Amino acid sequence: MLRRTRRVIFGLGLVLGTVLVAPSAQARTVSVAGLGDISCLVGSQTGHYQPGLAYTVRPTSFTGQGSVSGCVDLTGHGITGATFTTKGSGTASCLTGTVSSLTTYYWSNGRSSTVKNTGAIEVKPDGITVLVLTGTVESGQFNGSTVVQTKTLLSTDLTACLTPQGLTSAGGPVTVTLTR
Repeated sequence: MLRRTRRVIFGLGLVLGTVLVAPSAQARTVSVAGLGDISCLVGSQTGHYQPGLAYTVRPTSFTGQGSVSGCVDLTGHGITGATFTTKGSGTASCLTGTVSSLTTYYWSNGRSSTVKNTGAIEVKPDGITVLVLTGTVESGQFNGSTVVQTKTLLSTDLTACLTPQGLTSAGGPVTVTLTR
């Protein structure tokens, strides 16, 4: 009887151990693959374009600044948010374009990362213009890591793209994901 009780307890322990440990391991794997090592999914940004974006593609330069918060940091560096500045150029319009830029992130842990990006402006099927910048950390914390910044370009002046000066500023939500 004692031997049978031990087997039942041992078997129950194996089952409970599998049930309790496996989901947390699976959740961690999904988090790393789905989000990145640092994922900041809440943020805002503003960009300024010179000359402004029009409906025809033309050379332009831009600056931008913004912040992200609510970051999920799987690296153990205590990142909860960041501010950032961007400066770049390219050929772009209100509908499409390609750009390159340099972005510096000032992380909440007091360190910084400078990223060399390339990106594309495109209009999504729902009519929203999105700029996706992908780059590599060239200096600072997380050197060599890949960073993807996705900006939604919203404008309160819907006719600006039709004017000679074009759309000179736009802002909206931004997300940042870093993968080492």
